[in-house]
Amino acid sequence: MRYLAGILLVLAFNRASAQQLAQYSQHVFNQFSINPAVAGSKDCLDLRLGYRQQWVGYEGAPTTGWVSLHGVLRAKGKPFQPNKHGVGVFIEADEAGNYGYTSFLLAYAYHMQMSRNFYLSMGLFAGVRQVKLAVGEVTLADFNDPVLGSQAAALVYPEITPGIWCYSKTAWAGISVHQMLANRIGDIGVESRFARHIMLSGGYRYRIARKTAFVPSALLKLAAGAPPAFDINGMVEWNRVHGLGIGFRNGDAFVAMMKVGFLKFFQLGYSYDITTSRLRTASSNTHEVILAITPCRREDAGKRMISCPAFD
Repeated sequence: MRYLAGILLVLAFNRASAQQLAQYSQHVFNQFSINPAVAGSKDCLDLRLGYRQQWVGYEGAPTTGWVSLHGVLRAKGKPFQPNKHGVGVFIEADEAGNYGYTSFLLAYAYHMQMSRNFYLSMGLFAGVRQVKLAVGEVTLADFNDPVLGSQAAALVYPEITPGIWCYSKTAWAGISVHQMLANRIGDIGVESRFARHIMLSGGYRYRIARKTAFVPSALLKLAAGAPPAFDINGMVEWNRVHGLGIGFRNGDAFVAMMKVGFLKFFQLGYSYDITTSRLRTASSNTHEVILAITPCRREDAGKRMISCPAFD
């Protein structure tokens, strides 16, 4: 549908905008993209690569690709530390119609041991975002429409996202503020700026049997000028490696999810969104794939305060 690009352009640059950030269905499997304080929460490097194709069949429908890497800074010969530092990097490219952006963010987090099985961390994403608009592909009734401004093709803005995260063996919760600087978008739109997005997430791991657990989770997103958006997911896991789940996103979709572990250090996550909004008349498919590589050594679990966080 060639009109989708125009709709997305209006949504992206309207002052009272809707969601300006990429959307993920597998938020439990992709927590670092939501909150920088997750950096270093595992005892090994955590590498994730993902791709999301939204509203398959629509011309100019949103597509997102990303890669993240984070880990803990550890003194040599000290497998356990009550307090620790985490660092990471997150790169994301998102395109919707004629509009797109690429973010490059570095992360730092400080984790404090609050009790035997509980950590609290504070973190920060800091970096840049390049916003792109393919002006030559935009068709408007008024050639002097101010939404195009000076027809700049690419603009670069600083990006800061603070976050707080707490976690244990069985639960987690966090809050982060994306687009904290609320930068004004020059040369595109009229009085347009990035809206601050507050994201609150949490979940709990209920043990059903020795190797089986049920993991309910929720993600709430708040932005000025837009109604609250929430994702509610539930997944049954086996041995913390394989899982099947379902989810719901208000006003948008039902979600089916699965993850499969293989080759010891690899996990593959997949989700399929069934659109419930009016967009379902033209497209009811959204696919999301995530590959996680976490080479944690199980033999060191007894030396750690928290052998593995509740979230994966």
